[in-house]
Amino acid sequence: MSTVAVPEEASRAVPPAPGARGAAPAGPAEVRRNYRLGVLNGALYQAGEGFIDAHTVIPVFLARLTESRALIGLGSSLVEIGWLAPQFAVAPWVARRPRQLAVYRRAAVVRAGALGLFAALLWPLMAHPAALLAAFFLLYGAYCLGAGFGALSFMEVVGRTIPRERLGAFWSSRLFWGGSLVALAGLAVREVLRIPDLALRYGLLFGAATVVVSVAYALFSAVREPVCPPGESVNGPLEVLRDGWRQLTGDRTFRRLLVARSSGAAWLTLGPFLVLFAAHDLGGGAKVAGTFLLARVAGFVLANLAWPRLSASRGSRGIMRVSTFGTGAVAVACAAVAVFSPWGLGWIGRSAAIVALESLAFVGGAMQSGMMVAYGSLLLELAPGGRRQLFVAQMNTFLGPSMLLPALGGALVDWFNAPVVFGLCALLAWTGHRAATGLPDQRGVPPEALSEECGCG
Repeated sequence: MSTVAVPEEASRAVPPAPGARGAAPAGPAEVRRNYRLGVLNGALYQAGEGFIDAHTVIPVFLARLTESRALIGLGSSLVEIGWLAPQFAVAPWVARRPRQLAVYRRAAVVRAGALGLFAALLWPLMAHPAALLAAFFLLYGAYCLGAGFGALSFMEVVGRTIPRERLGAFWSSRLFWGGSLVALAGLAVREVLRIPDLALRYGLLFGAATVVVSVAYALFSAVREPVCPPGESVNGPLEVLRDGWRQLTGDRTFRRLLVARSSGAAWLTLGPFLVLFAAHDLGGGAKVAGTFLLARVAGFVLANLAWPRLSASRGSRGIMRVSTFGTGAVAVACAAVAVFSPWGLGWIGRSAAIVALESLAFVGGAMQSGMMVAYGSLLLELAPGGRRQLFVAQMNTFLGPSMLLPALGGALVDWFNAPVVFGLCALLAWTGHRAATGLPDQRGVPPEALSEECGCG
């Protein structure tokens, strides 16, 4: 339960750093079984979230309940906030546990229950927008926060069950197959969004998401986890923050990686309002959300064919530089299309403007994929030996505030307009590009020697 991001699952998960000792190594059959369960888990989890995609479906749904762009931006960023924010609180507790799957399972039950309850409440509450909006933030918020509570356990289980030499293929497989299933989900979303009955329309989407992610949780819960001694920990959540603050103020590499990854919020801010601009300001209607989802996911999936080659030639830092610069270029292009569209100067037609924005969503999805691949790799490459789990928790915790930027972006859309926000997103992305350029190049640096003695590594 960790994408991304991409950002649980492959869209948001970062590869864990193995290193615990004490259990016997798993046999080849056991490794293959855990590997397949993990890949299926990631693929189905992403497919389930594709039915309620945070960048397309959620903003269109919330626009039915409120005119506040700030609330729409906050709702679309809950997935990222929930994934990042709780990790500092659970890190000391999780690190002391010899078994991690129990934590994952509990979080999975809470998440599935909250999402299913919201799907059931759509029918009786659709006629009461204020009550439905409150239920959304309560139950969908619980679903998102549950990811953060299970995130470190999820990553630790992967570290204990997947051999180090297969981690790259493992994460790539989850991203590729998950993204492919999300594309199929996007086709279904496009058709469901044509249903005139709003309660039925969104009830089907949230209900399908509940069923599919529940199957994903069950698959990962079936992984056979070895018992390992507790890892390095600190006294409590406040000590996690204090130690992280020392890293932030005293470690230039930590700070630059944080700024580079935080600039990924530019796409998270841009995405929802790009869809709303096409749907409302250009008159494309709710059905364009499905097309934007397909375009974004297609870019996300296909880009994974290019990143390994770029990584081999330019390293993870090179991917981060390309992704941050490309995100800024997409934001500038979106602003230009908006200005030239019928909304602004009228130099290009409505249909042409929508197609252009859909094409830019494709490129934005590719840049999002690159950001996730680069960030996950750089976390491992740059983390101090022996404390990677704490490093990951601290980095993700400090990333949390940047996930509020979509809410700020929504307020700016209310005060100004979407193209202004697109331009500000470009500045944010290019700030991240500058930080990424200053990161150390890890090509040729031998990885830290890890124990081969046990299945915990």
